[in-house]
Amino acid sequence: MNLRDAWFLAGVLVLAAGCGRLFGDRVPLATAPDDIRRVTFEIVARESRCEPSVLAVDRQGRAILIMFQVTSVGRQHVFLIPDLGVRKRIPPGVQVPIPVLAERSGIFQYGCTGSTFFGTLGPLDSKGKLAIK
Repeated sequence: MNLRDAWFLAGVLVLAAGCGRLFGDRVPLATAPDDIRRVTFEIVARESRCEPSVLAVDRQGRAILIMFQVTSVGRQHVFLIPDLGVRKRIPPGVQVPIPVLAERSGIFQYGCTGSTFFGTLGPLDSKGKLAIK
């Protein structure tokens, strides 16, 4: 192996290691006291979309723990809520619990994409809305 090949291989390894952190699973730590209000949403990931496409919750002026129970149908999907830092791979036929501590109100875009390499919401992916009041 010559010097040029060694540098090329080193670059590929650095890129691959960095992409693992950029596009790997991310779920913010959702530690919450026992007395916090909890809400559960059942979501089905099917053909690059999430069902239902609109979710709403009232946190009543305080933090709330939202548990997303996501089931993937047919193939692996990636469940995403970009503005809340959530990205989780969902294997086919498996229900995965994803806890999210919501401490702020807003309307957040979420989705289930079939693109498992980058794990981002693309222009062809259906997007849903999560409204937290």
